[in-house]
Amino acid sequence: MPITERVGHMALRVPDLDEAVAFHADVLGLVETERQGQVSYLTCNERHHELILIQQQGDARGYEHIGLEVADGEALERARSGIAAAGGELVGETYDGEPGIDRAALVRGPGGHTYKLFCGMEGGQSLPDGDRVEKFEHVSIKARGRLTGSERFIEQGLGFQFSDRMGKTASWWHCDADHHGMAVVVAPKHELSHYAWTAPDLNAMGRICDRLAARGRKLIWGPSRHGPGNNLFIYFHDPAGAMIEICAEIAKMPPVGDYVARQWPGGLGSINQWGGPPPPRFLLTGFPIAPDAGKGVPA
Repeated sequence: MPITERVGHMALRVPDLDEAVAFHADVLGLVETERQGQVSYLTCNERHHELILIQQQGDARGYEHIGLEVADGEALERARSGIAAAGGELVGETYDGEPGIDRAALVRGPGGHTYKLFCGMEGGQSLPDGDRVEKFEHVSIKARGRLTGSERFIEQGLGFQFSDRMGKTASWWHCDADHHGMAVVVAPKHELSHYAWTAPDLNAMGRICDRLAARGRKLIWGPSRHGPGNNLFIYFHDPAGAMIEICAEIAKMPPVGDYVARQWPGGLGSINQWGGPPPPRFLLTGFPIAPDAGKGVPA
């Protein structure tokens, strides 16, 4: 039975909260919907938030959690009951009172990757006109060693379904019509690879590049088109050093679309249909799991 209904949000610790909010507003068009103390909630659509930025304390750099939306409170408790059998662990009890959602529970997967399962996201936000991304789309994590433990947890613990695999290097998983909401790639250590947003089209991606350049920043990789997912892509760093991907034209899984899950050849050739392999800066970029992940957002 499916558990996750959609990828909800990313929560990151940042060294300068005001700078991070301004960057995401100027470059991606996000709007701050609420700020409570040292925590900012931002969105690009009618949902209360699709990004949480948390003022970093001392050297506590990293990502707090990956937010995944479930149908309701019953689905939340059902998901919690299967976490241990899937190779994960519960982090505290179900709680409420966090801005924008009804209730939530934190769980930890292999390697320490932390997820917030939540339900009851507030909607109805009315944003000013602007040139912005459309939604928070997916997250890609890095896993040390073999992918089997992480894949088992993504499938059995979080309820994602298989989309694609590339040799023993990476795999992609979906929870709705989009080709992937989660991806996992082999790496020297467990950390975040990148977090991704949907743009309307290649022209919109170009305007994001212009706004990035106006801030004195450059792309890490792209524009080009991936093989798995068939989406257009660009990658760049946010001010905290985490990597952002902007996508367009991502493939749709059945029954909405006709993408056929497949096994791609090993190596890295398949992930760029227009050019060469990813540059070293892309491959080496990683954002750590925050110490005491899950403690930075009020619960």
